[in-house]
Amino acid sequence: MKVYSERLPLKYLISDHGVCLGVDLKRRSYLLLVHRGGWIFQRRPVGDTVVEDLGYEIPDIVHALETEGAEGKRA
Repeated sequence: MKVYSERLPLKYLISDHGVCLGVDLKRRSYLLLVHRGGWIFQRRPVGDTVVEDLGYEIPDIVHALETEGAEGKRA
């Protein structure tokens, strides 16, 4: 089961795999993702579409964020 909303400045995704909350401000966006393996809190670029691009699937979002973070640490 998935429930999500992208219409308000406060965006949410609730599924069997966890909860994802996003806040869009003028200059920044924030993403809080709570899942079975822990939690992730990130400042994201304004207009970031990682959640939508991955079909609102929390396991895919977690993998993408963790991969992105690991690549950033190597650079």
